[in-house]
Amino acid sequence: MKTILYKGNRIDAPGSSLTGLEEVRYNGEVVSSERSVLGATHEFEVEESGERVTYRVKIGTKWTGFATCTVHRNEELLFTDC
Repeated sequence: MKTILYKGNRIDAPGSSLTGLEEVRYNGEVVSSERSVLGATHEFEVEESGERVTYRVKIGTKWTGFATCTVHRNEELLFTDC
């Protein structure tokens, strides 16, 4: 699991799962859920300080089998481990 903190908000992105279920959480609440073997892209909207923002969390798999994660906020890259 990857945890990204941004301006007091917390995004938890899943690592690999035996069941294939990926759940992305925003401040503890599930905001996107997908079943995937090799990864999926999760998009969700939230309100932050009166502004509507869009997050895109892309979960993938490296050739080594380890999970990767990329997080964008309104198209701005916040985190990547690719």
